[in-house]
Amino acid sequence: MKKMVALISALVVLMVAFSGCVGDNKSAVNGTEPNSSGENVNPAETANVSELNDSAVNVTESSSLETNVTPAESAANTSEFNKPSAGGTDSTNSGSNTNSAESTADISKLENLPEGFKYVGSVPLNAADIKIDYNAENISEVVGGSEGMYKYNESDFYIDVIELGNSEVTTNLIDAYKSSFKPLTEGSRFVNESFNGHSAVRIADHVTSAGTEIPRYTYIWGSGNHVFVVTGSTADASLVKKLAEATGY
Repeated sequence: MKKMVALISALVVLMVAFSGCVGDNKSAVNGTEPNSSGENVNPAETANVSELNDSAVNVTESSSLETNVTPAESAANTSEFNKPSAGGTDSTNSGSNTNSAESTADISKLENLPEGFKYVGSVPLNAADIKIDYNAENISEVVGGSEGMYKYNESDFYIDVIELGNSEVTTNLIDAYKSSFKPLTEGSRFVNESFNGHSAVRIADHVTSAGTEIPRYTYIWGSGNHVFVVTGSTADASLVKKLAEATGY
């Protein structure tokens, strides 16, 4: 009887052990593994989660690369984009950076003077003074200018170079200046003459010295967006014209 009970007990132990082995094998066959929560998780799904985590890591690293760009590199890249295109202009420089008084001063200082003339110096002309002197208060395009001063014996000569906003208004300034003169009682005050391949207006005027009227002459013309005015304290119009021709304009 004792042998029978021992045999039955041994069979029960074997059956329990066999049942546990079958359960483990079934889990392995189904491809599931218990996780910490007790639920079965597919290893393939676990692998996908791992890949997502790796991707998140990679994204973080990519963001960090952008963040870690040095200020010098960032400035260099920005400067490349901010470079003006060939033939273009910088927005800071939409207009000309050359001071009008300096550029016109170069023109009013003649390199090759006619014999007997001497260069004395030059002074800048601001737009307000030009408008007053040339009766051009209504011409808004006046930019500025320069006056070159010369000597011939005891006579003084002047070359005014006036810069305008565009070439279309040069005639307006010349007409405005001419309108400031009253008609002469005899002869013509305005005479057209030609030199250096263009036409210029010679303006006759008079000054009174010791009760005597003495003639004075002025040549005025436009070239590009500049107006040239040459005058002298002499009754000899040919000397004024000679200096006007020496401008090369």
